[in-house]
Amino acid sequence: MVEKGAKAKSNSKIVEPSILIRPINRLGGLDNIHVALLALVAILIALLLLVSYYKPVAMPNNSTSSALTTTIASNASLQTVRNASTIKHIAEQMLASYVPTNSSLSVLPFYSNVSGMSESYIPALKAWYVQVPATEPGSSTVIHMSALISDTNGSVLVPFLQIPRPQRILSNYVASDGVIRISGQPACIASNSTQLYWFMDPYSAGAVQSLRNVTALEQRYGSSVNISLEMLFGSASQNIASQTSVPDAQALGQYLFCASQQPHFAQYVSLLNNVYSNSYISSNELQGIANTSGMNQTQFNSCLGSYLNAFSRQSLLASRYNITASPSIVVNCDTLAIPQTVNKALCYANGSFC
Repeated sequence: MVEKGAKAKSNSKIVEPSILIRPINRLGGLDNIHVALLALVAILIALLLLVSYYKPVAMPNNSTSSALTTTIASNASLQTVRNASTIKHIAEQMLASYVPTNSSLSVLPFYSNVSGMSESYIPALKAWYVQVPATEPGSSTVIHMSALISDTNGSVLVPFLQIPRPQRILSNYVASDGVIRISGQPACIASNSTQLYWFMDPYSAGAVQSLRNVTALEQRYGSSVNISLEMLFGSASQNIASQTSVPDAQALGQYLFCASQQPHFAQYVSLLNNVYSNSYISSNELQGIANTSGMNQTQFNSCLGSYLNAFSRQSLLASRYNITASPSIVVNCDTLAIPQTVNKALCYANGSFC
């Protein structure tokens, strides 16, 4: 979605909404992440007990994570199967593997500061102690997640947060703070603009509000970024369909997609957010917003009539990138972000955006 005409400048400050990640394939959304983060205390205690049991080094009385790391032997004088760089990559893969779990931890990888990750080898355990700082969503509080990774086979002995490890470790990995590299997906073919796919189930929590981010990105980057809205008929819309009908539930996505094809999309988003109340909105209301926002009705009606083809393409695209949460953003065809980290993903894809 790129606005073809010149974009009108706005003096109003766009406030980035707090987006809740919700699963596409079942009901529910972002649980209280603080519950999971509280498990850090337990994992630190477990790690200290484990190290104490094997007695790799003499432990001081102050049994904190910092004390643990200071007593671990220097990597330089040890013969290990894997080096620190390899262990770091395994930890980055483990983090990224939490994204499709459809739990409160789905958002965790995007708030993990992998640039501050530390890796130290524990000889007696033949394992690596990994620590990753993370910033809690919506605050400046930094927590430190710890894990043990086997040096022998690279398996995860103790996963982050002392929770069940992901069902399987994916090839995707956290490539930079707030950015996940999608394994096996090449970068988009070079063009004059960076491609950005904005996947959303329109009725999922925060999805409509996140469109303010879209219009803010358009104002900031102009034609340098080609933003495409990709609508998904996920669990939130399916819930609306159970109360109304499938066509009624799909109308919001249809109108948003068709509005995104025209220059007055920012006006449409603004008017929609003024009346949207996180519940079903009828086609008549959506059409009224289209009329008021100055849409070309001939083009708009033509788009609505051919939306089925677009919806099929959007579903296939979501399957290609294994999209499981809404909103989710794919940048440059090879990296995954959420609305709060999309600018970091653009910077990762193109240094000129930093």
